[in-house]
Amino acid sequence: MGQRDNRSPGRHSAPRDREKAPLRREALHDNYYYEDRKKFEDISSYSSEPRRQMDRAAVRRAKKAPVKKSPAGRGVPTPRPKRRVRAGAVISWALFLLVIGAVGLFLYMFMGLKVTDLDGGLAVSAGQAGVKNIAMFGVDSRDGENEGRSDAIMVLSIDSRTHTLKMASFMRDSNVYIDGYGYDKLTHAYAYGGPELAVRTLNQNFQLDITDYITVNFYDMTEIVEAFGGVELELTGEEMLEVNRNLWNLSREAEDVGAEASIKDSDYFTDVNGTHNMVDGEYAGGKFLLNGAQAVAYSRIRYIGGDGERTSRQHEVLKGLLQRAKQRTVFAWPSIVHGVVPHCETSLNFLDMVKLAPFAFGHIEIESATFPGEAEGAYDTKNGDGQYVMGFDEGLMQENLHRFIYG
Repeated sequence: MGQRDNRSPGRHSAPRDREKAPLRREALHDNYYYEDRKKFEDISSYSSEPRRQMDRAAVRRAKKAPVKKSPAGRGVPTPRPKRRVRAGAVISWALFLLVIGAVGLFLYMFMGLKVTDLDGGLAVSAGQAGVKNIAMFGVDSRDGENEGRSDAIMVLSIDSRTHTLKMASFMRDSNVYIDGYGYDKLTHAYAYGGPELAVRTLNQNFQLDITDYITVNFYDMTEIVEAFGGVELELTGEEMLEVNRNLWNLSREAEDVGAEASIKDSDYFTDVNGTHNMVDGEYAGGKFLLNGAQAVAYSRIRYIGGDGERTSRQHEVLKGLLQRAKQRTVFAWPSIVHGVVPHCETSLNFLDMVKLAPFAFGHIEIESATFPGEAEGAYDTKNGDGQYVMGFDEGLMQENLHRFIYG
C-alpha cells in the first residue's frame, strides 16, 4: 500500500493472462491500493469435500429411518415418542376432567332425591316388551313425609316402540280390593300400606306389571312448577274465579301453620271490572302461563265437574309441564331436575332416571285417559261401610285399560 501511481492503467482494466499476471495494485477512490486475489472463493454448500460428506451421511441416515405407510401409500415418518406421550397425557387429563364434571352434574341434579326400594310381593302380571309402567301417586302432605291418601293415582306407560308417553288416571273413589282390607276406595291403599300396597293393589285389580313408583308431594307443587318456568294452560272464566278462591285459601293455610305466605297480589286474576272479586266476579277465560301458586290452586279446584274433572285438570298440569320441558334446551335440564327431585320419592335408581331423562325431555307424543269411565260401566254406589264409591265392570275395565297402555 503506498502513494498513488498516475502511470498505472485504469482501475477497471484487467490483464489478458490472469494466471501469469502478478498481483495487481489498483488505486481506488480513497487513494489506497488493495491486492486482488487470483480467483473468487466458492461459498456454495458443496464448496468443500467435508461438507459434501456430511450431507451424504445425512441422506443415508434419513433412508434408514423407520417409516409407516399412510392410507395413500406414502411413507410417513414415525411420530416422535415424546410428542405421543405428551398427547396421551393431555387426553387423559381431558377424560379425567370430563368424568369429574359428569359426576358433579349428576350429584347436583339428583341431590335431595329420596330413593326407596319396594320390598316385593307386588303381584306383578305379564306385560309387553318395550313398555315400562310406573305408578305415580300425588299426595298433599304439609310435613313432607308423603303419607296419607293419594289425591292423584296414575300409571305412566313409557312405550319405546312408538316413543309415546301414556298417562292413565284412576278415579280415587274406585271400588277395588285391597289386600288385607277388603273392598275399599282405591285412594285408601296408599294410606294403609304406602306405595308398596298401592302398587300391589293396582297390579292385582287390573293385571298390570308395575314394579316402580314415583310419589310427588302436591303441597310442594309450587316449587316444581317454578323449576319448569311455569305451565301454560287454557282456563275458563269459572276456573279463574276458583283459582282466586283457592289462592286465598292457600294463604290462610300458610298463616295457620306459621309459614311465610307465598301468595302475592299479582297472583290473583283480574275480572272484567279490574278487581279480584272472589264472590261473583266475571272473568274472561283464555290461555295463561301459570306460576307455581296458580298451578297448585288450579289443581285443587273441586267444585267444577266433580272428581272426574279434577283428575282431568291434574292431567293438564302434568302434560303442560312435559310440553314445557320439551321447549327448553338440553342446558336447562339440570336445573329442572334439580328443582323437582327434592319433592319426589321413588324406587327408580339413578341409572334408571338417567335413561328416562332423554325420553322425558325429547320429542314424545303424550296421550291420557281416565278410568273407570262410561265405557267401563262406571256408576256410583255405597260400600259395606256406607261410603260412596265408584263401581265398574271389571272385565271392561281391564280390557280397555290394556288396550290403552299396550295398544
